[in-house]
Order: sequence, then C-alpha cells, then structure tokens
Amino acid sequence: MSDMNMQLVREFFELNLFHVLTHWRHVDFPRAAEPGYLLFVEHTNPEPGRDLDFLLRAEDVPSLYRAVVEVRAWHGDRFYPSVVENNPVLGHVAAEETRTLAQSVFGSPDFTSILIISELPTSPLPRAKSLDLLRQLGIGHVIEFPTILQDILGRLSAHGNYAPSQTLQTLRLLKRYNFIRRQQLEFAFPLEAPVVSARTVVQTEVLPEDSDGD
Repeated sequence: MSDMNMQLVREFFELNLFHVLTHWRHVDFPRAAEPGYLLFVEHTNPEPGRDLDFLLRAEDVPSLYRAVVEVRAWHGDRFYPSVVENNPVLGHVAAEETRTLAQSVFGSPDFTSILIISELPTSPLPRAKSLDLLRQLGIGHVIEFPTILQDILGRLSAHGNYAPSQTLQTLRLLKRYNFIRRQQLEFAFPLEAPVVSARTVVQTEVLPEDSDGD
C-alpha cells in the first residue's frame, strides 16, 4: 500500500508541474530514517507568493516552491488527536535529520515540509486539535489524501492515454466507465450492504364512501 500511496502523491505533484525526486534513487545523499516515505518536490515557476494555510487545498499547491514531503496515509484511521499524540513518528518530516537531508538535495534552506495524511476528524473541535498538535511538531503544511485523489481525478480525461502510469490509467478507466462520478469519489456500485428498514408498517382500512364511520 505504501508504494501505491507514494506513486499517487508523486503523480499529484507531477500533474501540478513539480519536479519530483525520490530519496532512494540517489545513494549519495545522507541517510534518513525510513527514506522510502520521502519525496522532494520543486516548482520552477510557482504562482505569485501568498499566505498559505497550514492545511493545504489543491489550489494552494502551485504556490509552493520547494518542499520535502512525507507520506503517512494510514487509510484505516482518521488522524484524531489521540493518533497524533501516540505517533511521534509523524514529526519525522520536520526533524533535524530530514531538514539536513532536504537541504543537501535542494542546495538551499529555502523549502517547507509537508505531511500527507489520510483524513482529519470531521468534527470541528477534534479537527482543530489535531491540526494544532501537528503544527506543534514543526511541520510546515498538511494535505489530506482525498484532496490528492480528487485533484488527480479532476485533471484526468476519461478519453486520455496514460499508459506509462498504471495508477493514472486505472483511475482513467474507472472514470471512463462511470465508476467514479462528479469528481467526488462517489462509486456507481454499492460498497455496503443495504440497510433494512425497521419501521413498523401500519395497515389502514378504507371505509366505503356511504359509510358514516360508526
């Protein structure tokens, strides 16, 4: 699953016109813990600078210049405050060893850090708490995985040819045959068993028109 996660994140940045470098392909770089999770991305022609929120939307990404990106898309979990507090590894992308590695890759300290996660809580208070805890780890920005998938799907043509990329070609085929609709990750086939209604059926007796109701 991690390879698929990394591939989708890579495709996302490449479709947004970033150069993407993977750590494991360059053995001359200093070692970092779990290097397979890291990507180094650079936009050679970023959009004019503007203030970006900690939680990035797809439309924010073209304003980035350089970033070291770590993928922690644990699809079985939402990133509740307890998940963040119990997993200090989430701060690895902002750790000194990772920053040293990124600076050697970019040849400059001018970069930010991005953590890719599955999903945040939907309730406002736990969501805000999780973001605050992630911010305290020193991370520059966070992106939720659905943001990445939705942006990729929005950029794919149902009639295009993406054969060099198995991931893009698979998504294109799902889109072509209407298994993915309206770019909201809605599938045309049911993913869960239908719920049987437990409502009580009440039968009523229809009185003849000439009845007085007695």
